[in-house]
Amino acid sequence: MIVILLIAGALIFAISMIFIRPGVKKLVWVFIGLILSVGSVVALTLNYNTFLGMKEVSKTQTYPLTSSVHGQHVLSYQQLGTKNERVYFYATNPLQQKLAKTDPSTGSVKIKHNSKMNQVKITRVTRVYRSEEMKLLFSNGVPNHQFVSQNYEFRLMSGWKLKQVTTQGKKG
Repeated sequence: MIVILLIAGALIFAISMIFIRPGVKKLVWVFIGLILSVGSVVALTLNYNTFLGMKEVSKTQTYPLTSSVHGQHVLSYQQLGTKNERVYFYATNPLQQKLAKTDPSTGSVKIKHNSKMNQVKITRVTRVYRSEEMKLLFSNGVPNHQFVSQNYEFRLMSGWKLKQVTTQGKKG
């Protein structure tokens, strides 16, 4: 819709500059066309850069956590590079064959020891439009429910350990 307002503003500006005779009427139409054009460009730029008209919504889900190595109380991870970037491998069901993994490029991981239960809390953050008007106005710009980040919080009972695995030793 904002693109339509931009085109309409440009057409009003051009037509009024070319076809309307000088006077107050011409100034009014030129001003209207200019305001629509410039306002649309500014709104489009703000939408792309600062997500104008959008808000961040988080959805949190908690799952039971089972050991990533059968017969042991272990949460395994693989080190990436030299910093604290790690990929954690976890299972939410003891019958699960393929382990799920975290993605350090899209979020953060927190580990809390000595918890009452083994759990993984996954918080997914997305951007949604504040209202239907904003969605209608910017529907050609940034998509609704745009992914922002996904954060993990592992809660481990006492006795659980973190174990680094090599590429060959990893399951899943």
